[in-house]
Amino acid sequence: MVLKVKLINSRGRLLEMRVRSNRRVAIRESELSAPPPRRITLRCMGEEVEMRLAASQFGFAVYYVPAASWRRLMWLLSQYDPLPCVLF
Repeated sequence: MVLKVKLINSRGRLLEMRVRSNRRVAIRESELSAPPPRRITLRCMGEEVEMRLAASQFGFAVYYVPAASWRRLMWLLSQYDPLPCVLF
């Protein structure tokens, strides 16, 4: 299952994040700085979720979300549409 979520990056541009059920998040490499950053932070409503680069494939940068942050991210996704988050 893939859930597509819209959010804002640090430059104020809208981008799409694809959330997978295996604690992986994919973002198009064209929407990130080149090369994709090793770590990114998602800031939402006072919460911070830090993710680290797991792979770069098929034009997407795939990030791993730690288990402790995964529940917070899923809770935020269930509460808001679109997600009021900023990606750093």
